[in-house]
Amino acid sequence: MKNPALAPRVIRFGVFEFSPQTGELRKHGLKVKFEPQASKILLVLLEYPGKICTRQELQQHLWQDNTLVDFERSLYKGIHTLRGTLGDSAIAPRYIETVTGRGYRFIPIPQEPSKLSGGRRNGGKVGSVAVLPFASESADAEMELLNRRIVERVIDTISRTPGVRVLAYNTVQHHRGKDLDFRRLGENLLVDAIAAGEMIRHNDELLLHVELIDVSNGSQLWGEQFKEHYSDVLEEPETLADKICDRLRPILVRTANSRRNERSRHTQRNQAGGAFRVCDGTNNKVTASSQSGLESGASVFRAKRQ
Repeated sequence: MKNPALAPRVIRFGVFEFSPQTGELRKHGLKVKFEPQASKILLVLLEYPGKICTRQELQQHLWQDNTLVDFERSLYKGIHTLRGTLGDSAIAPRYIETVTGRGYRFIPIPQEPSKLSGGRRNGGKVGSVAVLPFASESADAEMELLNRRIVERVIDTISRTPGVRVLAYNTVQHHRGKDLDFRRLGENLLVDAIAAGEMIRHNDELLLHVELIDVSNGSQLWGEQFKEHYSDVLEEPETLADKICDRLRPILVRTANSRRNERSRHTQRNQAGGAFRVCDGTNNKVTASSQSGLESGASVFRAKRQ
């Protein structure tokens, strides 16, 4: 009996869309070449996200009892092919995790867009960020230059945001690829979050997926897909870069506002403390700030007596 989770026509995870009915996989909306056996394995794993699917369970689902096959070798090949298609890594998995001696597990991806787009759960304090060059399968020099111009523009723009520290392009230019361990990289770079993505060109269409990752737990704080005409972006990459910054700024600005509010509260407490010191007789000198506090307090006292 199939799990109710398979009722929807399409299952979405990360930048992928998978159809259980047809076994079709799409990435950024584009159909991906997918081997049938790898598709069957993904279907089984998606039936029970977060739960370990043992080798025995996989064997029952994928190979009938009367099928003559080298099961272990076929399963290993299928998992290897699946990871290659998803751009996943056995060492630092984002989708398919190997549970040693037991089987495999599909790593659940949080689907809380309303909460994630609002920032981190600890108050939205993203005080430092690294914007990495986008991963790309193309080795074209023109695409490489375009990649750099967009990322540099994003870094330059974010660097002007008060209260936010962003790493320079020269610091992050060598950190790119699909298999990065963002949590470990964040610790090495000493940042709260990492902005990373993948850029794909299809004829005159440029597909760019960008996400902001919380390095403390690996969760996605924000993610969005951009679909533009390649010729337009090539002519004016700043326009696409500014779109990315417009999405990032609300999360990053919250940090600056939080710090300003904290400084304001701290100043108010100090001013109030000055007024009380005069009132309790420990300081006979009345400063301008304490005088203001006294006058305010006296007004309240007189109002109560009347």
